[in-house]
Amino acid sequence: IDIHSHADFPLYVDGFAQSAIRQGVTTAVIGNCGHGPAPVHSKELTKIITLGYNDDWGIDFNWSTFDEYLNSLLSIGQSINVAPLVAHGAIRLSVMGFDPRRPTRGELEDMKSLARESMLQGAIGISTGLEYSPGQHADEAELVALADVVSVHGGVYASHIRERGDNFESSVNEALNIGFGANIPLQLSHLAPRPYAPPGTFNRILEMIDRGRDMGLTIGIDTFPDPWGPAHLTDLLPPWVHEGSKEEVAERLHNPKTAVMCADYVKNKTNFLLRLGGFEKFYLSNSKCWPDLVGCHLEEISRKWGLSHTETILKLVASDGVDYSGVLIRHVFASQSSLDKLLSDPHCSIGSDGAFTSLDGILGDLIMNRSSFGYAPRFIREYALDRGMFTLEESIRKLTSLPSDSVQIRDRGILKPGMAADLVVFDQGDLADNSTDDAPQAYPSGIELVVVNGEIVFM
Repeated sequence: IDIHSHADFPLYVDGFAQSAIRQGVTTAVIGNCGHGPAPVHSKELTKIITLGYNDDWGIDFNWSTFDEYLNSLLSIGQSINVAPLVAHGAIRLSVMGFDPRRPTRGELEDMKSLARESMLQGAIGISTGLEYSPGQHADEAELVALADVVSVHGGVYASHIRERGDNFESSVNEALNIGFGANIPLQLSHLAPRPYAPPGTFNRILEMIDRGRDMGLTIGIDTFPDPWGPAHLTDLLPPWVHEGSKEEVAERLHNPKTAVMCADYVKNKTNFLLRLGGFEKFYLSNSKCWPDLVGCHLEEISRKWGLSHTETILKLVASDGVDYSGVLIRHVFASQSSLDKLLSDPHCSIGSDGAFTSLDGILGDLIMNRSSFGYAPRFIREYALDRGMFTLEESIRKLTSLPSDSVQIRDRGILKPGMAADLVVFDQGDLADNSTDDAPQAYPSGIELVVVNGEIVFM
């Protein structure tokens, strides 16, 4: 069960979900990090926060409500089960656009209505992305109000919290306040500290979460099993650059004045990603117009072009026009020691933070991260079988029953009579993730049989 997927739109493009089923995924929790394709007021705005959307495919949104999105998704046929979160970003965009302010009373009621409607139409909870726009503009009161609506309908609150650096503790405390304020189960996404987080912070975070559990709050955490993480290249720029319609943003990216206006922001490195270090630590992982530069770091590209870092970023993203959001980088997500500590927590589920894709067909050009193809085999092989951090049984629990329990999927995650027949058979000796950081698109070895709801989908 992939507890943290961004396959909302790719599953609509191609329901075969090849990179999912070939690594043994039978259920995907989608709509994470406040990103998602429904509900929709402005298609153009919602496409901006829908990961994996590509104008070149010629496949448009044909929905407005959350219910219409799910019907569209399921009507094409799916090889895996879908457990959808409704994205706070989509709800806020539908009511307020990218306005960086508190909602009026009427706007908050409208957002609550959309959250209620989405829960009644099949959402399992709500997700937030508080490090991104528009989620970063929401305050705690707004989030408690929406989470309270979701709680009434038995949902969960999954959050990409506001920060995992200097303000890691206050960001987790905010999430706990929302959990207690709305009496709702929490799922804290990819919870590893940024490498620049103050020493000792992570131990205090885990103690805070344990105290929350002692006080009766249900709290799950998750991560992907890789010290490298994916990001949009535009995440290195000030939020105002990539807020608005795709056409407005594309025009802004091409405007020479934008480089001047962004230079100080990029140089001073106050951005949560820029603080990770020099530009030799950011590798281009996907670019439609510059495929020959994929695998190069931004410092290398800047030298090659004779441009400043800001100019390099803008040239790369502007080259793809309105598909600028498809220009991706990989960056240091966490130190290996911090990742190991998080993975070792008995409450930590394992997800991909990826987008299910394929080696061929229309999705052959979609690159998110290597976890999209092999996070599950990699976790079992590397962390359980090779490094011995877990028993085989514990590694399986972190991929199955633990994520199922954390997001309250009641009929999956374990094998016993009466549960859904979602089964994976693998060859322990042959099991391997064949993807690499530089070549992330490769199907794994050792997955022999995948059954979803009693039907064979891969063998």
